[in-house]
Amino acid sequence: MGKKMLIGCSGIVAVLALAAVAALYVWGPAYGAALLGRPIFVVPPTPERYAAVVLDAAQQRGVYASSSEFAQARAAAEDAAAQAEDVAEIHDELNAALTVAGGKHSRLLTPEEREDYLTTTLQQPAVTTRDDVAVAAVPAHRMEDDSRDYANRLAHGLDRAVDDGACGVVVDLRGNTGGDMGPMLAGLAGLLPDGEALAFVDKHSERPVIIDGHSVRGGGTPASVDGAGQHDLPVAVLVDARTASSGEMTMLAFRGLDYTRSFGMPTAGYTSANTVVTMPDGAQLILTVAQAKDRTGEIFHDVPVRPDEVIDSDPMGKARQWLSDEHGCG
Repeated sequence: MGKKMLIGCSGIVAVLALAAVAALYVWGPAYGAALLGRPIFVVPPTPERYAAVVLDAAQQRGVYASSSEFAQARAAAEDAAAQAEDVAEIHDELNAALTVAGGKHSRLLTPEEREDYLTTTLQQPAVTTRDDVAVAAVPAHRMEDDSRDYANRLAHGLDRAVDDGACGVVVDLRGNTGGDMGPMLAGLAGLLPDGEALAFVDKHSERPVIIDGHSVRGGGTPASVDGAGQHDLPVAVLVDARTASSGEMTMLAFRGLDYTRSFGMPTAGYTSANTVVTMPDGAQLILTVAQAKDRTGEIFHDVPVRPDEVIDSDPMGKARQWLSDEHGCG
């Protein structure tokens, strides 16, 4: 009797294991992409299964996915996948479909392009002080890099500048091409009020980006800084035509505050939120899923943001003059 029961239990376990594998085979790609940012494949995907994950994600969340142009681009990508022997052969067609579904801020980053991106040396954030004005250089930041160090450099750099007598701040976002906005805002949270800094709006809902002390959630990687201070200081924000994506979101976090003013040139116009899915071959699906809304209620969707004072020549000098004339600083 005991032997028969043991065999019966083993059979049940085997059936359950097979059922789990079957469920993972069927649902792993879609649910992994949606919940983990990485589709789960039991076996290496065929070009058709690989394409289905990318195209289904674009269909479900892309801001322009209901367009006839996307239907055509999807059909072209599916045809290419049906004839391809390797997923690398369909990157171009999938890239075209993503661009149609999400707009200019969307694309498929190939494994080679991603490797080049990850091996590029990025500038580190820094805070310097001259004539009682702190200048916070806020460069681009990758999700794969050290977010805590990035945010700490800004937050504690501002603390030291204030301790040394800084009476105003210039937040320099020129050349910030984007990346991960969470550490950017966490590093600058000492200059921002608690609450909703901006929001991302899609066709179904609105998701706020919340600052709570020196913690940020709702935009990019959740990030926080320990032991940093809060500073009630006037802030000038500098931007240019290369300020893009998360750089633009950081600019919008200051927009509409009484004690801030922006200077420079209109930004690059990537004012939208993306979701990122890393594919098995190392490529990344980057899809625009929402528009940006600032604290004044104005909505932006991949359009440049005009600074308060459009100036091509010496925006730093103009910002310092504003701090001096309006706030007696510097």
